[in-house]
This record gives sequence, C-alpha cells and structure tokens, in this order.
Amino acid sequence: MGAILDLTELLKEPAGMIGALVIVGGGYYFVKWVFAEPNDEE
Repeated sequence: MGAILDLTELLKEPAGMIGALVIVGGGYYFVKWVFAEPNDEE
C-alpha cells in the first residue's frame, strides 16, 4: 500500500508525470515490437 501512495505522490510532480509517460510509452512500443508480424527475410 505504501508503494502505491509513493507513486501517486510522484505523479503529482511534473517530472513524475514525464517519467510515467516515458515508461508507459516504452512499454507500449515493447509490446508492439514483441507481437509484431515477422518480416519474411527470404
């Protein structure tokens, strides 16, 4: 529970919001890369 409260406090600061957006964006592109259709190399 304490970790969740720390995260909500961090998200109230501008640097925390930017960090959260970077992490969410990176996770989105990672999932997109993992599930992408493989290109035919031949």
